[in-house]
Amino acid sequence: MLGFSGPVAIVMGCITGVVGGMIRDILSGQIPFVLQKEIYATASILGATLYVLCDYIALGPIFSMAIAMLGTLSLRLCAIYYHLSLPVFSNDREA
Repeated sequence: MLGFSGPVAIVMGCITGVVGGMIRDILSGQIPFVLQKEIYATASILGATLYVLCDYIALGPIFSMAIAMLGTLSLRLCAIYYHLSLPVFSNDREA
């Protein structure tokens, strides 16, 4: 974690994952997933947290990375397969 605390590494991991995905989506002409109801940033937070926890218990960088990637991928695939999503706020007001 290059000497940074766990929360800083988690926030930076989430920012890196989400912004990288947004750039990919914008360059491909799509609406970014993070702006839709997909579980995207949550999976990124999970992966970063798993990595920090594995690093804390000294599993080694390869195992930590593998566990973090598997956790992120598992959450993302489960969300896609089971149609899970986070609540979406709407600005439609009923009169």
